Amino acid sequence: MKMYLKLTMLLGIMLMVIHPHSYVFAGAPYYTYTSDSQGTIIKTQTAYTPSKQISVINGERLESPEHVFVDEEDYIYISDSSHNKVFILDEHYRFYKELASDKLTTVQSSFVTDEYIYVVDSYQSKIFLFDKLTHEYVREIGQPDSPIFNEGYSFSPTHIAVDVRGNIYVRSSGSVNGLIMLNREGEFITFFGANPLNVPLLDQVRSFFLTEMQQRKLERVFPDVPSNIAIDDRGFIYTVTSSIETNPLKKFNVSGTNYFPDELVANYNMESVWIGKHNNVYSITSEGWIFEYDSDGNLLFLFGGSDVNSSRFGLLSRPVSIASNSADELIVVDQGTSRIQTYQSTQFADAVHQAMGAYQAGDYTESKELWEYTMKYNSIFDNGHIGLGDAYLREGDPYSAYEEYFDAQYSEGISEAFWEIRQSWLETNLNNVFSLLLVVVGVVSTHKFLNRKFRYGPKVRKRVSVLRRMKMVDDLLYMFSFLKQPLNGIYEIQDKNRIARRSSTMIFILIAVIFILHHMYTNVLFVPKDQYIVYELSIMMFLFVLWLVSNYLICSINDGEGSFTHVYNSTAYALSPIVIIMPLVILFSNGLTLEQSVFYHLPVQGMFIWAAFLLFFTIKDIHNYDVSETITVISKSVFTMLIIGLFLFVLYSLGNQLIGFIYDVITEVSQRW
Repeated sequence: MKMYLKLTMLLGIMLMVIHPHSYVFAGAPYYTYTSDSQGTIIKTQTAYTPSKQISVINGERLESPEHVFVDEEDYIYISDSSHNKVFILDEHYRFYKELASDKLTTVQSSFVTDEYIYVVDSYQSKIFLFDKLTHEYVREIGQPDSPIFNEGYSFSPTHIAVDVRGNIYVRSSGSVNGLIMLNREGEFITFFGANPLNVPLLDQVRSFFLTEMQQRKLERVFPDVPSNIAIDDRGFIYTVTSSIETNPLKKFNVSGTNYFPDELVANYNMESVWIGKHNNVYSITSEGWIFEYDSDGNLLFLFGGSDVNSSRFGLLSRPVSIASNSADELIVVDQGTSRIQTYQSTQFADAVHQAMGAYQAGDYTESKELWEYTMKYNSIFDNGHIGLGDAYLREGDPYSAYEEYFDAQYSEGISEAFWEIRQSWLETNLNNVFSLLLVVVGVVSTHKFLNRKFRYGPKVRKRVSVLRRMKMVDDLLYMFSFLKQPLNGIYEIQDKNRIARRSSTMIFILIAVIFILHHMYTNVLFVPKDQYIVYELSIMMFLFVLWLVSNYLICSINDGEGSFTHVYNSTAYALSPIVIIMPLVILFSNGLTLEQSVFYHLPVQGMFIWAAFLLFFTIKDIHNYDVSETITVISKSVFTMLIIGLFLFVLYSLGNQLIGFIYDVITEVSQRW
């Protein structure tokens, strides 16, 4: 065994001597994560494993690598500012050529098209163009001859992207107006893709009292300048900004509209962005975390991490640039260790990419098969369920698509699939619906005719009215009278004791039941299904009891005229709109899609406004307050709720500690006994 270990170590040393700039390893020293449709980060199978490290190219050790670019032929361009050149490797990471010129002083980055190699020189603030085939100098682009730059606006290019028309998008240091857009001749066109101004709340308030000149100075204090840019084959411009956490990665069309969602799963310190061959988007943070998104901004994979003096293969020290080739290999410039780190995609990641590619190519059958294959690796991979749902939907199977979207809790997909299901149902049953309506109209008309002829209506109402002799039924039906004339209803509750306490208790029970039904049977598009109904109901009941107690105590010491029974009964009837409206909303919601969400939210909001209005006037009239006194009492009641809640929380914490201490003492004594 010892001899085997020595031979293994000797073989490793020989490989290091033969290829000192490239080491190949297996395995991954990190976990891989993805996100579900709600944006929650969860673990998944490994998507990429570290494969190579490159620190020496053509006998020269990398000193200050700044940027990496991969062209359509998989040639790799590595910019090094210390060597002041661009190293070019072939698709197998072998040295091919190097781009160097006396005109260059500090090479920052590069961009390659079919015709030219664009090299950004940060010290000279210029962009140099070289012929792609001959590598000969063609021309240079410096500061544009435009009034805004002649007046002192900084032109300090660090990274660029070039579209198919030759327009150049320039990331310039300190450019608070966003990217600088130039035409192919280097003439200024416009600014593009600026981040919204991020001003602290205190400065926002202070800005109301500043002059226009002072406000312009304030805007310069809080710029969020993009850190890097990229462009895809369709002309979308991507920017990444390291100084913001909310939506640091953006995808702009030619008009400057951002297509990525505001709730994008991201992080601070995102330094670089790259577009893969499947229109997937890669980004990397300065801490070494690598993000991969699909074309819609949904997180596919998150992996990597920071290497803190451990030299673990695959972890990064201070990465500054990322790119990928046609084989989905990732190439990362790690400036902290002055080397290039590559990552190879696993079979799981390959299956995800192939499924995305098949879907984008319109081959939905193959896409479905590939997504099913990925689900064998991870059955709770939400992106897989969503991909399957998309494939089923394009194949004309909205029922299967709905099931896949539902498993992923993907609201947009559920809505689209349900719309298709609803359309299909209406096309099949519309005649039956109209027939049923005609039957209903006929029954109502017949009833009116027979009632006029035989006068049986009063007899039926008399028999039904017998039910109202039951106190509970009569009190519950009084809700409708209360809602028609709330002020008169409050008077009857207080002065005539119109309502029994058990009837009010029944209303509160009905509200609790409706709360449960709301969570269980409302359309999942509007109320996500969860397992915390009892917990949320307990919290609601606790807050309600806390409100009753706090409000009664405050009213008692502020000369309120109502008793606790009056407060209890009137509060129940003030909340009665929930009992009447919410069941209809629950039923009606199951026929809506996201496009008709206004028909769900509007009645719910109106219901709560109505209940709040009734509750306000209930407190006012029960205790005989004026409007200002009522507002004061409500404010004091809320404050009292906070104080009581804080007291109960402290009591609960101390009680837990006391119980834990007693348990530890008993355990210790029993062990020693």
